[in-house]
Amino acid sequence: MEPLKSGSYPIEMVQYVGERLPKFSKEQSDMVKNSFDFIGINYYSTTYASDAECPSKNKSYLTDFCAKLSCNLFNLADTNIYLHLHV
Repeated sequence: MEPLKSGSYPIEMVQYVGERLPKFSKEQSDMVKNSFDFIGINYYSTTYASDAECPSKNKSYLTDFCAKLSCNLFNLADTNIYLHLHV
């Protein structure tokens, strides 16, 4: 988002990516700077549910459904590694 707001990359990105980062000409920078009216981001994730025993202690609305939930937090597509959150 930073290039669209300011016409330049974030400092952290410049430090990390270095010379591999494409350069903006002054004209390109001016062209993209504040060049949007609205930006919408849709992010979809999946939650999996499997049967689990209902707890006999520490009951709450979070445990009433008696299920084990898990979801993918990140999909590192290039490496086919998934990080899971298990509740």
